[in-house]
Amino acid sequence: MLNKIKNIFYNNLYTISLYSRQIAGTLILFIIARYLTVYDYGLFSSYKNIVTFCFMFANLGFSDYILVSSQANVKKVKLKISLFLLNAIIIGVVIALGSIFFKLDSHILFFLVVVRTFFDGTFFTLILPYFQATKTFNTIAKINIIYAICISIIALISYIFRLSLYKFLLLNIILGLINFIQCSYFAKINYLLVFNYLKRFCEMIDKSIWAYMGVTIAYFLYAQIPSLYVSTYLSKEDAALYFSAFTIAAIIGLLIAAQTQKMMPDLINNNIENIKIIIKRNLIFILIITVGLFLFMVLFGKLLLLLLYGQNYYSGAYPILLILMLGNICVAEAAVYGAYITASGNQKKKIPMQLEATCLTILGLFILHKFGIYGAALAFLFAAIYVSYRYTSFTLKMLKEKTDSNYL
Repeated sequence: MLNKIKNIFYNNLYTISLYSRQIAGTLILFIIARYLTVYDYGLFSSYKNIVTFCFMFANLGFSDYILVSSQANVKKVKLKISLFLLNAIIIGVVIALGSIFFKLDSHILFFLVVVRTFFDGTFFTLILPYFQATKTFNTIAKINIIYAICISIIALISYIFRLSLYKFLLLNIILGLINFIQCSYFAKINYLLVFNYLKRFCEMIDKSIWAYMGVTIAYFLYAQIPSLYVSTYLSKEDAALYFSAFTIAAIIGLLIAAQTQKMMPDLINNNIENIKIIIKRNLIFILIITVGLFLFMVLFGKLLLLLLYGQNYYSGAYPILLILMLGNICVAEAAVYGAYITASGNQKKKIPMQLEATCLTILGLFILHKFGIYGAALAFLFAAIYVSYRYTSFTLKMLKEKTDSNYL
């Protein structure tokens, strides 16, 4: 029995590590919110959201493109990773320097958020295809778990000693730099080769990349416009309320990332019957977990907000939490079918669907903007429902056509 439990744990170590890393990243937000003022937490959350949106241009679906376009060939994957990571670094520098021309409450804080976001999110996403291609999931799993433990320790130290937001970010950046060096060394990524053979590297990029870029831009537009609206147009106190709910609702996003990253290699060059089984298995798993989480939030969401953030003010985010949870459940369902759309080389088919959802988001904000953060949350929910319907119907139709062609 013990050996069986060990085998289950070992076989699912990568999935567990993704949860641990992402959950740790979420928990530290709860921890620092307990001692920061509502204004400071709102300022940090707003900057974090703006920077995440800007870094979209550093990863316009490039992680999926690297894996799929290279057909999981390790050598090609490594070469493309080095090119896109250097591109991400350049974009990070542009974001940081470009902020000088905008009126911000704290330019230094914004700069630190830029650097932290690169190490904590963009870098990991772009180097992930190496571990997917080599299927060394347990190696990256160990790195993730150690990273999760370390950022949790940093958050606890910051809480105990009431460290300023600046010191908290600096400690995270130091850890991120160590992780950057460690992963780059393990994957043997040679960034200098890009400078020496820039033209040759660029020639490796084929026109299919435009589909990945278009899909990512369209996704960020419909998914992030409400958050950007809250970050830029509403008060920092309202932003703190919205993002307190947003952070908890994002737990579903952790599930999406873990499942789609792990199922993607299995969907490439597989037969149609196996693909159906993979999709069905992952869909059932995701729906059971997400619906269970939603019911938990219905019962205990208000109490959870109070316990996690430690201030009565945040309990007012309960209705927003439920709305965002429903939206993310729809996104999770769509992500399973979307993974196959990507793996089958039909990434460009996502673009019109997501642009339609973007128009729906903008329309929703236009109609509901007077309701503040409630209007933003509802606009996201409507777009998520639409995307879920479009992805599902498109994928089921495509699977049926391929099944029918196999019988001809």
